[in-house]
Amino acid sequence: MQQACSFLEDQARYSNLFNSDNFVADISGTPISTTKFLRSMDMNIDQFSQMIGSPLTGDQIRSFQVHQIALQNLVNNAIFENEFDKINFILDDTTIAKETKRNFPDLYINNKLDDEILNTFLRRQGLKIEDLVDLINFETRSIVFDQLFFQKNYPLQLQINFNKYDNQSRDIELLKIPYGEIKLENYNKDQITKDNKELLDYFNNNSAAYMTKEERDISYILINKNDFRDNFSPSENSIKEYYNNNKKLFINPEERSFKQFNFKSKEEADDFKLSVSGKTNEEIIKYAEENNIIFNEFKNVDRNKVLEQLANAIFELDKGSMSDVVQTTLAYHIIILDEIFPEKELKFDEVKNEINNTLTNFELDNYFNELKSSLDQQILDGFSITEIADQNNLKLINKKKILNNTNEDDPTLSNVISFSFTQNKDFVSDLVDIDNDTSFIVNIDDIYPSKIESIDNIFDSVLNDFIFTKKTEQAENIFENNKESFTDISKFYATNPENLILSLKTNDELPISFKQKIFETDIDKVAFGSDENAIYFANIKSIKMPEEGENTSNINLIGDLKTAFGSEIIKTKEISFNDELINGLLSQYK
Repeated sequence: MQQACSFLEDQARYSNLFNSDNFVADISGTPISTTKFLRSMDMNIDQFSQMIGSPLTGDQIRSFQVHQIALQNLVNNAIFENEFDKINFILDDTTIAKETKRNFPDLYINNKLDDEILNTFLRRQGLKIEDLVDLINFETRSIVFDQLFFQKNYPLQLQINFNKYDNQSRDIELLKIPYGEIKLENYNKDQITKDNKELLDYFNNNSAAYMTKEERDISYILINKNDFRDNFSPSENSIKEYYNNNKKLFINPEERSFKQFNFKSKEEADDFKLSVSGKTNEEIIKYAEENNIIFNEFKNVDRNKVLEQLANAIFELDKGSMSDVVQTTLAYHIIILDEIFPEKELKFDEVKNEINNTLTNFELDNYFNELKSSLDQQILDGFSITEIADQNNLKLINKKKILNNTNEDDPTLSNVISFSFTQNKDFVSDLVDIDNDTSFIVNIDDIYPSKIESIDNIFDSVLNDFIFTKKTEQAENIFENNKESFTDISKFYATNPENLILSLKTNDELPISFKQKIFETDIDKVAFGSDENAIYFANIKSIKMPEEGENTSNINLIGDLKTAFGSEIIKTKEISFNDELINGLLSQYK
């Protein structure tokens, strides 16, 4: 119990060690803190970086939806954490202390929690003490809960049936007819004019697809925090004073540089290690290049920037030595350690710019928040957008006849325009935050509604769509009339079928929806599908199912049961997101 009291006392002592925290989401009273979100982001970014062999850019982070992955995992955990609290499933202090010591033994010296080590650990992990306690508390409860309620396998017969379906193969005859090769009588492009009744009927029935885009005239004010940055630069003495008073914040953790060789199987990794035994680093690199062995070089990486399995190996090696084979979920790896950079206190010149930014940002944030509050009040007081610009010495920008989302090269302008198309005419909007640094106010000066295009302007496009539709309709009719006569379909299109053997697990060029239909169709029946390039017919000749028990493995229900349980309890939760804060945090990844 003494350990528990010690740990919980430390929690109180360190609770104000870091800056005040905000919450990116709330699940029925269970918050997700900014520190948890940023830590999860960094962990996911590091894993993606390791997979592609290079650091992720801000654009890649958004493209890979890393923030959504991080947030979804945190929300899933918070749903269960909230439910645990709701049903009074709690842990006593002694259990928390024991699990802390078991999971983080390096935080203890002589069986006591060391304040300085804990401080350094929390800073490196980007955690607050409350986050660490919550993490241990939740993980321990989650493991026990999963083992008690979800640790089940599918019944054996179901596993056999799943295995049979997943591993079946189908022998088919395939017809693939590109649209360009389909000829229709009476539908020759050269013979169809704008006055063709059938074409005009098609155009009128599908007029919603041929509308002009709405245009708008707008006026807006863009407020960028960085435009005011030069007004708040601290003096040299202020920077030095901050450094001298906060030296513990400027300790660089041990870093290592290494080469990481990647293999698909343990056998390949073992063979490589045996082949390069006794070789110099240069000889190993040459051998890898000659044998097309993939490897990456990493420079100045600390323990928290790599997967745990790799970190355990990397930070145990001596300089110039080679690791044993390390298995991760991604591959098998061998590490050669190039250099070790011990933990060190950073010198003033090394952190001067960082401190300058910290102090500048503090003053700048206060000013920017006051400016935004003033603008909010002026909007409430009914100021026109011109008056707001004049009162605050801000630039008023005018755009004429803009289209929605046509400025993708300028994300800020794209945000302004996209928002403008949600507003009413002659109405000054609220102050809208794009991120922590950028906000805008917009007024809609005029609106030019969308209308049906003249067929004279889009005749070629309408004609192409019309003929495409006719070809698809013909194919659908052929299929409906010949579902059990693949030979007649083949004769109609004067095309010889291709014989294929398909399985669910192999990749091919067939449309996914069509392939799914093939595996839902009986023997000697025809499946039909299409995409933007071609139409497809498949005759199912035979179905081969694996032998009962062949390659059958236990299928654990824990994931399905936990997902099903989570899907039910989420219905009882109120979930809210702080979108403004999330967008602001995301904007720091450039």
